[in-house]
Amino acid sequence: MNSTQPTISIITVVYNASQTIEQTIKSVIEQSYKQIEYIVIDGKSTDGTLDILEKYKKKISILISEPDNGIYDAMNKGLTLAKGDYIYFLGGDDILFDKTVIEEITKYLDDPQTVYYGNVLFLQRQKIYDGKFDKLKLATRNICHQAIFYPSSVFHEFNYNTKYIIFADYHLNIQIFFNSKYNFQFINLIIAIFNDDGQSGKKTVDKYFEKDRFKIFYKNTPKYIFLYRLFRSALSYIFKLSTNK
Repeated sequence: MNSTQPTISIITVVYNASQTIEQTIKSVIEQSYKQIEYIVIDGKSTDGTLDILEKYKKKISILISEPDNGIYDAMNKGLTLAKGDYIYFLGGDDILFDKTVIEEITKYLDDPQTVYYGNVLFLQRQKIYDGKFDKLKLATRNICHQAIFYPSSVFHEFNYNTKYIIFADYHLNIQIFFNSKYNFQFINLIIAIFNDDGQSGKKTVDKYFEKDRFKIFYKNTPKYIFLYRLFRSALSYIFKLSTNK
């Protein structure tokens, strides 16, 4: 790999996204920055997505189409194939913000123990999400994975827990954020346009994550963060009880 220019592995996981995947692909292959390894993991789409992927096959570094056990299983597959210095995930219905955003972000990528993240723009709500995170903020909500550039070393130690069908990325970020090996650095750039009308933008319950939520915080965070999370949940529960009377 080029010692002065980091290689960015961009992984797109897709299933039946024929209406959006072409825009996603074009937003990657038209980047001004050329040290990109583009990996597409398709879950054996049946709606014409494969025809579009075939059209751009020569522009895609690695293309796999096979059944998977959900989005995080597919993301883990992508991780086993990635050879880049940094890993970035872009959904099959999301697009990079503009043609120079990867070039801009690489100006900051200089520490293999730092996770770099920026903002995303919610497509439907036209809202920028969500600025700099500290420990308390991460205890209440997640950083969009469309905003994060992970050093590849992270995935020598961690991967996505496929038990959590919606919030495995949140689980991962909690583990890393509170791990003394790694730093998180906010870069005030919009990285991607996130389709909040897509599957990952919908409010869906992850029953296993909800069941394990307090155990996750207890295991991975300082006691005051765990107590803060517990306190907020108690307040939320009391509020729901009062409004349902």
